[in-house]
Amino acid sequence: MPKLLEGTRLRRRSVLLGSGLAVSGFAGCLDDEPAEEIDNDGDTGGDDDDDGDDDGDGDGEGSLTEPEAPEPDFVVGESDDADYETIQEAYAALESGDVIGLEPGTHTLQPEVDNAEVGDGEDLIKTYTYVGDPDEETIIEFVKPEADSFVVRGPQRFRPEDGPPGFWNLTLELPDDVSFDRIDEYEDDYSETQSDVNYCIINGTFDGPVDAYETTFNDSLSHELSPTNCQFRADVSGSRITARRCQFDGALRSEGGYVLDSTIEGTTNLNSMTMIRCELNAGLNVTGNGRVESCVIESFPDSSQAISISSSYDVAITESEIRGSVRSNQDGSYIERFELNVFDVPSSTRYIIDGAPATDIYLNAFLGGDVRITTDSGDLSTFPADDLTLYDPERELGNYYSEWDGDVDREDEDDELHILETRTIPGEDGEMDRHPLASPDLEAYAEAAADDDD
Repeated sequence: MPKLLEGTRLRRRSVLLGSGLAVSGFAGCLDDEPAEEIDNDGDTGGDDDDDGDDDGDGDGEGSLTEPEAPEPDFVVGESDDADYETIQEAYAALESGDVIGLEPGTHTLQPEVDNAEVGDGEDLIKTYTYVGDPDEETIIEFVKPEADSFVVRGPQRFRPEDGPPGFWNLTLELPDDVSFDRIDEYEDDYSETQSDVNYCIINGTFDGPVDAYETTFNDSLSHELSPTNCQFRADVSGSRITARRCQFDGALRSEGGYVLDSTIEGTTNLNSMTMIRCELNAGLNVTGNGRVESCVIESFPDSSQAISISSSYDVAITESEIRGSVRSNQDGSYIERFELNVFDVPSSTRYIIDGAPATDIYLNAFLGGDVRITTDSGDLSTFPADDLTLYDPERELGNYYSEWDGDVDREDEDDELHILETRTIPGEDGEMDRHPLASPDLEAYAEAAADDDD
């Protein structure tokens, strides 16, 4: 089963060009962050139960508890120890909730269904937990259900009294017309709402909520997911995704939840999500509220742009390495804050920021390109220009611009962390950074400001 590679950039507490931005007392830092501060919509202050800080020090690098398969109540197979010869016999004879052990080999199962009492689809008559051999391949091939008195059209849903199915150490072959979903009308009646899928290979989709560990999903998915140490070989979307230490080979889109310590090879769509310590290797589309922290954001394929913002959102992107430009090219397209980021772009990129992508832009390092701010023309006319800030007024810290050489305005005691004279930023607005940084060492400036506060 897949394991996320050790030693990647995901294990770093900071991705900022050799810096470690876990600065004591600094707003937005990850260290010692209580788990309840990640909520369902990607903002802080919610009631979620997990931010990935398994070892108590806030870096999410502790060992996770590996789930253990339950002991089978009955065994299916050809050996003398088996209770049933076929999985279909066991399915018909046993009661929901039983644990069925499967000997190595291929097993074919046709679920039984009733016509749905409410909603669309059919209700599964029984649900079981299936446990395969951890050392030899065990396959379940599902077959579309049939019925005498009605046409089976799907989806199939598990009843609250039966609970979701479970799968361990198995390869599942799921055709399009077999699924395991909840009955929406009975949502409040479920004590358990997700199918357990652990140490499996999945061909097809459940079309229902799944909690997975060390499982490979080979096909596109579009449903609620809670995976850990899993690999997804195609695009993934869902109403809520809470992922830890996963590899997404395709695009990722969710309408809630969080993604921690994971790699996304396709384009990521941020919508009511929190993303921490992730590698986004094909750009970031901001399409809703959320939070991005300590991530690496590469540019979109065949583009120098790394972040696209489609409207006005409550989003903070902090402590990240952004390897491309940001553009505000639609009416009112901006987020709340860029802070403690390194923008590192090819020298051919003239402007890293061209427009007004956020109201607060400070303590960032712009390397390889410059910044141009324009808020009063064209599609940018609805930007709240009076709220635009290019420096933190409390700490009196602005940004570092590699393409601009300014004169020193004030020096620190160690004669290293200089603050430069006010810079008027290129663009028609004449916006000013009143406290430009003389060095890209963002951590040092933040630490010095924290020491001054103490």
